[in-house]
Amino acid sequence: MSPRRALVSAVAVLTCLVLAAQPAAAQDPNRVFAGQIITMVKRPPASAKSPDAYISAMRKLKVSNFYEDKTDHTWTVWMAAFLKSPLNDLEYSVKYYDVSNGRGQQLIATDDQFTDTRGQKTLITKAHLDKQMFGVNKELLVTLESKGKVLASARIKILGEGEKMTGKVNFSDDDAKGDDDADDSAKKK
Repeated sequence: MSPRRALVSAVAVLTCLVLAAQPAAAQDPNRVFAGQIITMVKRPPASAKSPDAYISAMRKLKVSNFYEDKTDHTWTVWMAAFLKSPLNDLEYSVKYYDVSNGRGQQLIATDDQFTDTRGQKTLITKAHLDKQMFGVNKELLVTLESKGKVLASARIKILGEGEKMTGKVNFSDDDAKGDDDADDSAKKK
């Protein structure tokens, strides 16, 4: 190998080592998670030592399976929505769609909410999903929308115990005897 070629190779290797040793530029959480709703079981951190630490914390807290609280039959879902574009309004909607059956999405509920200022890029909210309204063991598409435009979304699963069917049927004594006269007399009154 010629001395000139060896020098060029050494400079190229040295340049690669210097570039690799430099710390990477801090990432913006709004760019990393743009268009996503990070769903969590507990409240997200209000701040972190650095943007990279915040990104790391959000990734650790992210959960997609939520388990029913058996005391009140609800699911508590914390959401941090990182919007595709700044919110140009004070009102936004969080919509919940059932996507369990694989035949499209069915709107279950809409929760209209308000912010203090326009132009926000990240919104944090807490939701309590009720078993009577949402059902159980379903996959949901959660969207954050403003003026009909989807700004962020996520998929979650709400898991819990379904209704327990015993297979037993209890009849009244009249039903068991096959007494149709009791039904007819009740209808005549």
